[in-house]
Amino acid sequence: MKKYLYIIGLFIFTTLPAQSKLNKADKLFENKAYTKAASLYNEFFQEKSDVAAPTLLQAADANFFIENNREALMLYQKAYQLNTGLDAPYVYRYYQCLRSVRDYEKADHILLTYYQKKGNTNAYAAYQKALQEFQKIHTDTSEVRFQLTNLNINTEYSEFSPVIYQDKVIFSSSRPGASKELYSWNEQPYLSLFIADKDSKGQLQDVRVFSKQVSSDFHDATIAVQDSSKTVFFATSNVEKNKLILDGNRNNNFELYKGVLEDLKITKKEPLFFNSKEYSVGHPAISPDGKYLYFASDMPGGYGGADLYYCEIFEDGMISNPKNLGGKINTWGNDFFPHLNNGNLYFASDGHLGFGGLDLYEAKMISEGDFSAPKNLGKVVNSSFDDFAIYFNSEGTAGYVSSNRANGKGDDDLYYFTRKPLTCDQYVYGNVKDQKDNSNLMAVTISVKDSIGNAYKTTLTDSLGNFKVKVPCKFKTTITATKASYFEKSQDVTTGIKDQELIGPINFILENAEDRISKDETGVEKIIMDPIFFNYDKAEITSQAALVLDKAVELMQFYPDMVIKIEAHTDSRGTASYNESLSDRRAKATRDYIFSKGISADRIVSAIGYGESRLLNKCKDGVTCSEEQHEENRRSDFIILKR
Repeated sequence: MKKYLYIIGLFIFTTLPAQSKLNKADKLFENKAYTKAASLYNEFFQEKSDVAAPTLLQAADANFFIENNREALMLYQKAYQLNTGLDAPYVYRYYQCLRSVRDYEKADHILLTYYQKKGNTNAYAAYQKALQEFQKIHTDTSEVRFQLTNLNINTEYSEFSPVIYQDKVIFSSSRPGASKELYSWNEQPYLSLFIADKDSKGQLQDVRVFSKQVSSDFHDATIAVQDSSKTVFFATSNVEKNKLILDGNRNNNFELYKGVLEDLKITKKEPLFFNSKEYSVGHPAISPDGKYLYFASDMPGGYGGADLYYCEIFEDGMISNPKNLGGKINTWGNDFFPHLNNGNLYFASDGHLGFGGLDLYEAKMISEGDFSAPKNLGKVVNSSFDDFAIYFNSEGTAGYVSSNRANGKGDDDLYYFTRKPLTCDQYVYGNVKDQKDNSNLMAVTISVKDSIGNAYKTTLTDSLGNFKVKVPCKFKTTITATKASYFEKSQDVTTGIKDQELIGPINFILENAEDRISKDETGVEKIIMDPIFFNYDKAEITSQAALVLDKAVELMQFYPDMVIKIEAHTDSRGTASYNESLSDRRAKATRDYIFSKGISADRIVSAIGYGESRLLNKCKDGVTCSEEQHEENRRSDFIILKR
């Protein structure tokens, strides 16, 4: 906002001698009485059409400074037609006016042409890149995150720069009520700080003047409060003995004060050491931990109009020298109204590429004073008008913002907003193959369940056995692969925090249930089993044997109607009676283990040990055989009777 950092003193004019409207307008412009100057210039142009470029530019500026952008645009355009080599400030203002009326194509052409003429290849390339990013935002059709509500307390005057303080909101306003004179720039009363109670729906009520200890006869605007320490910073006109202090251009600048807020009264006021009559410092913001002060200033050495700066606040209250936030944040335009919330810096800028006027931006904190490249907050919260001074609640889900957008109630209005959480999704991907031949399996159902087993999403593998499924960030899930005739498999996956990141590969190798069944030449089916090992002379199920038997249990669960019988056999070593007894005990132990896993008793019709009576080879008593030959006779058969 042009009028909220560069503060002009009140100038009282005596009656001028009769002279042309143009001379009167020029005098008013010189004294920063832009509202009256713009009106006289506009009257003058109705009577005279042949006007030189300098006069057109001065009239355009007068309209620009009071945000009469359409009139300013027409005048800048006429001046540009007379002289395409305008100085940078006029080119930038012409460009800003074009964007404010959404003539983006022409605005881009004007600025890129300017960069080309100046040979500024870096700025040209940077703007081209910014254009690509803006196009994504401008054409984005995804669900809007912000919803805005104009507040009932807004007036025909300016209400802006809200700060949430406990269950109240402090804001700046030019509304009557603080007993202040008119400010010649815009013919509204000087700014004052007001406070109001907020209700559960974000509306404000019971508006009253904030702490009288802040109030001056001139501008008192923008405040920052650190609730835990009761530290407060606020901006006010640079005044001495109740008179405005003017710089060399007859501007009165803002200065920052520090104080302590108790019972809505400010005590221990002291000016900050870097205040100056030659430049403004304002728009204070305190980091949530109370260790840093951020503010805006047009002090020398910046990047453009107003820049953002920060200082460290030491434990004893001393404040360090200001440091500029650098070229990632600051631009040739105005960058101001900082606010910090949940590790992000929010600010307003007309130098970064946006929808027009001031737009709101977000930059993630990397370290104190260092932030990522700013991102435009997008549609709804930003418009082609001035959108600025955003302030979030502690959760970052709601808050207040200022705007002079169309259909408001006055100059600048306060809006309550809610913001939906940022969507963050990742993609779990992988492949499914057949265990036997390693072939890709298509049409496998991939099921995604949440941490308590609720179904979330399903998809199918493609012809190459691949799958890809979108799941939320920070999501604990179980991924299950299922296909008819195959045993299902599952894997637990926890997604990360980076939007659009790929998680994987999450691969599955599925076993066909039929591959666990054999059939001999007589048509008898058996469950294919690895050897079941027992300890010497024992029939208790070992942990190794349990792993083998679990596969039989899994197959019987897969085929719920399967009925089997168990036959246990030994080799010929040892006596026949001993072998028969031992094999029978082992057969029944395997049966009982399977029962213990939930298989019903009627599904195993028998479990019999046959000892050495059914040898598969010649290795009977008295025949010398190798260990491998004896091992062939030691076996357990799980014969399928029904399935």
